[in-house]
Amino acid sequence: FAVLANDIKHASDSGPITLKIVRNVGLGKVLSGVLHSGQACRISTGGYLPQGADTVVPVEYTHKSKDKVGILASLPKGSFVSPLGKDVRRDSLLLNRGNILRGQDVALLAMVRITRVPVFRKPRVAIIPTGDELTDNLNEIKSGKILNTNSHIISRLVQEGGGVSLDLGVTPDNVNKVRKKIRFALEKNDMILTTAGSSVGEYDVVEQSINSLGRPGVLAHGVKLDRGRVAGVGALKGKPVIILPGPIQGAVNAFIAFAQPLLQYLSGLPEFNGLRIAGILTEKWEARKKFKNFTKIAYVNAWLSKEGNVKATPITGETAMMTVLSKANGYLLLPEKTTTIEAGEKVYINVLPGLSY
Repeated sequence: FAVLANDIKHASDSGPITLKIVRNVGLGKVLSGVLHSGQACRISTGGYLPQGADTVVPVEYTHKSKDKVGILASLPKGSFVSPLGKDVRRDSLLLNRGNILRGQDVALLAMVRITRVPVFRKPRVAIIPTGDELTDNLNEIKSGKILNTNSHIISRLVQEGGGVSLDLGVTPDNVNKVRKKIRFALEKNDMILTTAGSSVGEYDVVEQSINSLGRPGVLAHGVKLDRGRVAGVGALKGKPVIILPGPIQGAVNAFIAFAQPLLQYLSGLPEFNGLRIAGILTEKWEARKKFKNFTKIAYVNAWLSKEGNVKATPITGETAMMTVLSKANGYLLLPEKTTTIEAGEKVYINVLPGLSY
């Protein structure tokens, strides 16, 4: 019941205050006129407060009889009322630029009657797997071909990272065919990812194909990233072109290092929009001897212990082992100077949509 607080300041179980019920107001309706002293108006939770009222008394604190209601408790002014501006004040900032619109954000906008907002278009990312040995056809595996599996995980990483992926299918190691595929991808995509065909040598078909399409072409080919060192980056027509290695861990590492930040930039997101969780390493991790002075990505399986602490177990294996990624649900991004992490040390686990969940 909507009432005036001054009317019920002496109300109690033993001395109820009786008010006249002047109206029942349903949800979405507003009482015409003003509620005066000595009156009460029945309203629903979430309904508009009648003009003149300043307090709401829950039905459990009342006793109703015909057109009157007994108030059994004294309540302070403003009880059970959400005043105008309590949730959202005039001229207050609702959402920052770079926010991913969640369901609750859309609901907030709808609540304040904002029906349209400017957004970044989802970046379109073309994926071009290359290699004479690759196939997308399961029936060709018996003839010695290798199934193109990299595109599946890279496509998922793009989609979960906020982009739209377009797998253009396996392309043979032929400069003309790769060039044609890249030229086609440049027409309607914002970024191009090639997989395999990226050894740093004179016979690199992908690099030749990129450079033949204009400047600047390939800007760097070969990076100080363990399991991913033959990755490359370039640009054509103002669009980034990332060369991902063939071995799957190298491909994902290069995606994390180069493609993911670009995907976030093209989406209008902050430089880092992911989630990092502190945890304790359960086993010793060591960098590979040949690449100790490289940036490293160490995959881990993170889990919650019985004590309520996050633990992380390193997942290691050869660069081409898909099971390393299958068992992992996070990764550690380690600088060049880090060569060893002892069991029991605190680490920061990066959570990556598409890899972690």
